[in-house]
Amino acid sequence: MPKRQILIGVAFALGLFLVAGYTIDNRGFHSGIYGILGSLLLMAAYLGTFWPQIKAGDRHARRLACLLAVLLALIIILNIAEAVLA
Repeated sequence: MPKRQILIGVAFALGLFLVAGYTIDNRGFHSGIYGILGSLLLMAAYLGTFWPQIKAGDRHARRLACLLAVLLALIIILNIAEAVLA
């Protein structure tokens, strides 16, 4: 197995583990630094897996990557807003 595939697999597995840092309770949806790091690792694993398609100009892969990046940015912005307002 190429080293690249192993790194992508490790990033995906670690990202899934760290996404467990998200919690939902009676006050709402919260995430810590672990949840954000997990999301970044999942995003990196997606980009690493589909990089040849994205580079070749596949609209579907590029659109999904942009959607994931926007959702991650929204989570980070909401986390900062929650910390400032708390």
